[in-house]
Amino acid sequence: MNPDSRGLKIAISSHSGCGNTTATNNVGTTLSLEVVNYTFRDLAQELKLPFEAIQRGADKTRIYDFLTDLKLMRASLRPRVVVGSRLSGWLIDADLRVWLHAPLEARAKRIFQREPDKHAGYESVLYRTLQRDEQNRKRYLEVYGIDINDRSDFDIIINTEKLTAEQVSSLIVAAARWASQNQLDRRNPHLLRIRKIISDNLDIDPRILVDDSLSVDLNEIYQRLQLPYGIPGLLD
Repeated sequence: MNPDSRGLKIAISSHSGCGNTTATNNVGTTLSLEVVNYTFRDLAQELKLPFEAIQRGADKTRIYDFLTDLKLMRASLRPRVVVGSRLSGWLIDADLRVWLHAPLEARAKRIFQREPDKHAGYESVLYRTLQRDEQNRKRYLEVYGIDINDRSDFDIIINTEKLTAEQVSSLIVAAARWASQNQLDRRNPHLLRIRKIISDNLDIDPRILVDDSLSVDLNEIYQRLQLPYGIPGLLD
């Protein structure tokens, strides 16, 4: 079966600095898939809030995580998508789950070289990247019971340290074509639990997470769940 002519869902997950965004875009272009990558920046834009408010608010509430993941899961309901996010391998029913890996030092170097003016130096980026990894692992364990260091549910793990972006994308495309040809019945063992956690915490109809014909308004959800301290307090 030609993967360009049937439904195909690919999840690409990684820590920061592994080339996820580039790989996701390249795979989407090659296989004619819709590219989905929704972040806190996108959420801030949709809610018409300062990005700094979302960043600081995320330390005090998990609502921002739930809203972001709701958006990702809704987008993944479409038939032909490649979803690139740290948790996409756990959040969607994918035909192929890919984890991109690179050593901490290589990731920190990439992050520093990408935006050198934003960082005090390589050592600073190295420390902050390690700290961020640990914080994310703790957060996902707390929120969803997911250990991001456990990649047993992934189909392939690619070390991107010594590969070009094109080589990484080619590996994923080849694996996707095999996955499409084999037509394996893939089930995400975490999905029902995660859907319940999100629907319960956002107080929404659970069907919203499985039926893209149902409309959802993130602004309405956010306003209904407005935090007691409010956005102004986050920016004081």
